[in-house]
Amino acid sequence: MIPLIVAAFSAVVSVVSSIGPAVVGFCTNVLPKILPLLEKGIEVLRVVENIANTVAQVIGIFNGNETAENIGDRAIQAAEQGVKPDQYGTHTEYMNALREFKLNPEKTTELTDIQKIASGLAVAGRGLDEKFGTPEGTMGKLWWLAAAMPEYFVANKLIEYAKTGQDVTSIFNYFEGKLGTGASLRVEDKLVELDKSMTPDQEEKSIRSQIYAAAEAVQKHDQ
Repeated sequence: MIPLIVAAFSAVVSVVSSIGPAVVGFCTNVLPKILPLLEKGIEVLRVVENIANTVAQVIGIFNGNETAENIGDRAIQAAEQGVKPDQYGTHTEYMNALREFKLNPEKTTELTDIQKIASGLAVAGRGLDEKFGTPEGTMGKLWWLAAAMPEYFVANKLIEYAKTGQDVTSIFNYFEGKLGTGASLRVEDKLVELDKSMTPDQEEKSIRSQIYAAAEAVQKHDQ
């Protein structure tokens, strides 16, 4: 990364981590893979945000008018006042506290869009982890997939991945190329079935070709 990007990355990680221990996994495992998008401009990050917004809204983490950017703004400002996820019994309680939090418009202006979006992505990922019983930091990887190939990892597909719950880890491992041959084939077959359920008219050969291309994009993005 060029110096400007490195500086921006550090600033974003610092702000997101201020939300508290609940987003440490996101800062460690997901942000380093998403923030290189800054080299291509904020527009690419906006694409990821839009996908995440839809996923979070459909699953019920965000309300219909909420976005990663405005939730992230609230999460950052609330954390400065001691309002953090670990203080609440459930993520829903935390989200309600964020919605009731009074924003400082001047602070909103001072924060960058990237800081707000990244924080909102972390909050959304944590909500999905609680919803589907996955370890902290797991579901945030959905946004990483979207960053690697947004034309393939569309919102509807990521929603179906999330619904697999604990099995979503095997999906991530497949796209990262971390599975052995047998396990990889089993997960691939599941991915084919999932795609067929969403697009019944597609031929299996075409579906598999798209899956291979997506896996290649994720592994290239992970280098």
